[in-house]
Amino acid sequence: MDQDRILYRGEAFTLTGSRLNQDDFHWAQVEKDGRVRTMKNGRYSEWRIVPETEYGPRYRSGFEVLNKAYCLALNEAGALLNEEGTFRTGANWPSVWTRDIAYATHLGLGMWNVRACMKSLQARVRNGEVEQDTGTGGSWPISSDRVVWGIAAWEAYCLTGDGDWLLRASRVLEKTCLKDEKVLTMTGGLMKGESSFLDWREQSYPAWMTSADIGDSSCLSTMVLHAAARKMLARMFRELGMEGKAREWDGKGAALSVVVEKFFRIPGNDLYGQYLYGRGYPVLSEKVDSLGNMLCVLLGHAHGAHAARMVAALPHCVYGIPCFHPQMPEDVPPYHNRATWPFLEGYYAQAAAATGNECGLALALACMVRAALLCGTNKENLLLETGLDEGLLLSSDSQLWSIAGMLGGFYKGLFGLRVSPDSLEFRPCIPDSFAGVHELSGLEYRGMTVDVRVSGQGRRIVCCRINGQEADPVLPAGGKGRKAVELELASDGEHPGQVNLSHVKRSLASPEWKASRHGISWTAVPGADYYRVFRNGIPVSQTEYCYYIAAPAEGEAHYQVMAVALDGRESFLNEPNEYPSADSRLETRPCGLAGDEVWSSRVTKSPDALFYNVNIDRPGVYRVDAFFANGTYDVSDGNTCAMRSLYLNGRRAGTLAFPHTSRSGNWDCFIYSTAVEVVLKPGPCRVELAYDSFSVNMNRLVNDAVIKHLRFTRIS
Repeated sequence: MDQDRILYRGEAFTLTGSRLNQDDFHWAQVEKDGRVRTMKNGRYSEWRIVPETEYGPRYRSGFEVLNKAYCLALNEAGALLNEEGTFRTGANWPSVWTRDIAYATHLGLGMWNVRACMKSLQARVRNGEVEQDTGTGGSWPISSDRVVWGIAAWEAYCLTGDGDWLLRASRVLEKTCLKDEKVLTMTGGLMKGESSFLDWREQSYPAWMTSADIGDSSCLSTMVLHAAARKMLARMFRELGMEGKAREWDGKGAALSVVVEKFFRIPGNDLYGQYLYGRGYPVLSEKVDSLGNMLCVLLGHAHGAHAARMVAALPHCVYGIPCFHPQMPEDVPPYHNRATWPFLEGYYAQAAAATGNECGLALALACMVRAALLCGTNKENLLLETGLDEGLLLSSDSQLWSIAGMLGGFYKGLFGLRVSPDSLEFRPCIPDSFAGVHELSGLEYRGMTVDVRVSGQGRRIVCCRINGQEADPVLPAGGKGRKAVELELASDGEHPGQVNLSHVKRSLASPEWKASRHGISWTAVPGADYYRVFRNGIPVSQTEYCYYIAAPAEGEAHYQVMAVALDGRESFLNEPNEYPSADSRLETRPCGLAGDEVWSSRVTKSPDALFYNVNIDRPGVYRVDAFFANGTYDVSDGNTCAMRSLYLNGRRAGTLAFPHTSRSGNWDCFIYSTAVEVVLKPGPCRVELAYDSFSVNMNRLVNDAVIKHLRFTRIS
């Protein structure tokens, strides 16, 4: 019987058609009358879902655990709709957030209620551009993943064919991308900004990195989003008949894709590293960022066999996919660290289905269903080691993108729904253990209401009927009325794919510097077998000792050390130990300041500062930053990161960001800002900081910092 069928059996739990069994203290049973009986941490409870929400397509199969998990997601999504017709982000989060609604729409929420998604996306537009969520150091430009809005906006257009929406979305996304290019572009064509969604800095970045260091870094997930957003913008303009603009944005998207491949691919590996970090000499962290790698697959950066190998190689733990692998050292509490997030599992399900990895899809669906049934809600996150919601810093119930991840696992995973401006295509993927009949009724696509019935197993479609007539598994966009799509599948010995089941691993702690009379020296790291020494971002030595004596060299020397274990686990590089040459660094102070005075730069009073001229003695590439403080709000939150444009000899060189530096109200914590790299010739250089159109932050009213000096460091 279907209810006794084993859908998934793994090291940590088993899922059958009617029961989840983890151990004697953790199980869930779906009864024939619709009740779900659960045992969690030895505590017994019962729940049921009545009535079903009025929105969206209905799902039915011979497996009650799937029926109940889908129904739970549908009801929780309906409960998150507020009176304005927009989505709350979760039980703990009453407002609309950009990245959450965008990822949720793209995951599958748009297929459930596209109009509410569109209204929610529109709610995150202000002054004609996309609003960045609050985040590290006071949000944008330290956090810069707001362009994910464009991926969701395109999804909404594909589902509706709404030309007015397309025109508005193209204007919003173009203005957003143009401003990002003026503020975020760095050397080599990289875009600055922290990892998308990993916006609690201590959870995924080295402890020594300041909010400004994070703002100067470049990460895989946000880079892939910027590349994809530009390609989506090109598609929008092409749909609008604006071919010239389409070619322009296609070119920009392609250029960013080249940069991703050049800077983020882990040498000798199919996967991509998490981010480039450092001060002036960036190095790739080879931790695996799950979201960034899955976006590479789903947004078209990786193709064909490479994409399939990526999904098979992604580390996946027994209860879910980690945010990144390996985890942070033991002193970092779990939230993103040591956690699995169901929305990431939803993306893993889609990436597995898209690459024909039936084993990966079965694992992903089983992990999402296990968590939802056991907890009775679609949690924000779960502890990686136990698969439970206890022990985390925070875990909201009814998290919107977790719900969307579940829905997308059905829509884009099992049923293989693919939307485009031209058609709705069906590419189902039914793992062997899920073989049977799966039905989806009431899906809205443009002017059609679609009912889908899939029977069999595998990925090969042996028969497709639309309204009883044999046809290709595609519905052209111009159709009207009700469409009944019947798909029969057969497995013809195709490889079911594989998964990289990994146990939870922690990276090593970073070495700490200690005083040394000669050379550089650091404390021993527990678990380390040897150390790699980097000079100006390039590995120059490998040693078992905790010191290094460098050969004499001209110019600036910038040392960092990484601890390495024999099993391949690494630490982050430690904080740069700088040895600037005597003539490589210059400082300049705002006009009129003396002693320990600071320049208070506020948008309401004295936003601009004129600095004394700097006399450049030698030509070269200079890194320019400012020594500043911003106590407007806490370092980990808010939307009041200050910004000013740097002008050299009357020409705009770029933007300096002055993020929050400490706790709210503390204006005495000074750090160096983000930097601008410029080529300078010998001679006097007039230096100005100005508040202009490229300095407007997400708050728009509060944009304040106090500045002591600017420094010019010659790096090449």
